[in-house]
Amino acid sequence: MVSIKKQLVAVRSLTSGVGNPCNYITIHETANTVKGANAQSHANLQSKGNSRLASWHYQVDDKEIIQSFLDNVQCWHAGDGQGKGNMESIAIEICVNSDGNFKKAVKNAAELVKYLMKQHSIPIGNVVQHNRWSGKDCPQNLRHGSKGIDWNDFIGLVKGSTGVHVPTQEVGSVVVTKPSSTEYKGNSIVDYLNSKGIDSSTTNRKKLAKEYGISGYDLSIAKNLELLNAMRNGKKPATSTPTPSPEKPKTNEYKGNSIVDYLNSKKIDASFANRKKLANQYGIKNYTGTSAQNTQLLNKMRNGAAPKPTSKPKGDQKTSSIVDYLNSIKDDASFANRKKLANQYGIKNYTGTSAQNTQLLNKMRNGAAPKPTSKPKGDQKTSSIVDYLNSIKVDASFANRKKLAAKYGIKNYTGTASQNNQLLKKMRG
Repeated sequence: MVSIKKQLVAVRSLTSGVGNPCNYITIHETANTVKGANAQSHANLQSKGNSRLASWHYQVDDKEIIQSFLDNVQCWHAGDGQGKGNMESIAIEICVNSDGNFKKAVKNAAELVKYLMKQHSIPIGNVVQHNRWSGKDCPQNLRHGSKGIDWNDFIGLVKGSTGVHVPTQEVGSVVVTKPSSTEYKGNSIVDYLNSKGIDSSTTNRKKLAKEYGISGYDLSIAKNLELLNAMRNGKKPATSTPTPSPEKPKTNEYKGNSIVDYLNSKKIDASFANRKKLANQYGIKNYTGTSAQNTQLLNKMRNGAAPKPTSKPKGDQKTSSIVDYLNSIKDDASFANRKKLANQYGIKNYTGTSAQNTQLLNKMRNGAAPKPTSKPKGDQKTSSIVDYLNSIKVDASFANRKKLAAKYGIKNYTGTASQNNQLLKKMRG
């Protein structure tokens, strides 16, 4: 029996969040032949924060299967940007460590595929190679049969045939490890949610806090403990809405000539910053708080002049994460695209620091105009050289990519991911 061990990654900054419909299963190989580079090693890599800007759902070796992300998470593994590989498929990495048994790892992966196909009603035709999405030579050993087993053998194993001899006592049907009967007893809301298979992102914790009636949730230790205790003790989420307090009787209308007093009488923020916003809405330009401008604003508001319509804010206005904000406006949240956006919004030397991300979020949310750029050629969202070439009507075959690589100064082109990325960047300019 091969069990699925869950070692779920709490932070999803290297994913596009939840929303994966699980229409495909994509098979990869780790390409890491170092001794000890097994499933546990790769699971630990993801748990500690992968420096490679990549993520995948499962890693499989000759002894075990470890899950790093729930199936409905959109991981970054296929090299096709916002394409079906990243957005609609479950990624399985087969380990190729030199001290492991590759054939047994492949057999375990086949058993996992059979399990996932049944769980998500995925047809065998949608079990595909990484090569399908980006043109990368992956899974390399299965594609070339270099370790005594090829892709057709693998599909035969998934279908239940016996194309490869692997001792049956080593592997069997996949069984999902049931949670321990011992309830999680720690004090981390993130670990508690993960133990329940619940999204532990900042956005979802804020939603849960609201559902459980925890006001002023600010991610602090105290508020996290309050949420943990509420969920652990079975406190029901708030469902009813509070009864509105009786309307206070109207007082006499303010008759003075002070815009500040007028706004206070209406329970409106009378600060200079808000008066400047109001002045802009009512068509008063270059507001500096002069007596004349204040009188003009007072008269416009008192006489019921309609303010200029303001467009509805775009995207998630509550999140403090640039990744979540970009996802909410259906924009590519990858590091590469954030770097482009940062450049457009005048943020130099973007490296993805917290300060730079906050600066970019504020600029985009507040409607700061990006620097004008000429309209780029072709598909600017894809990270696949194949899709990019197709978008500009250029032959995307390996032979032509090899010619293009030579033209752009990329020597000894063999179609590796790094070479494809290099060619894509050079062609995009």
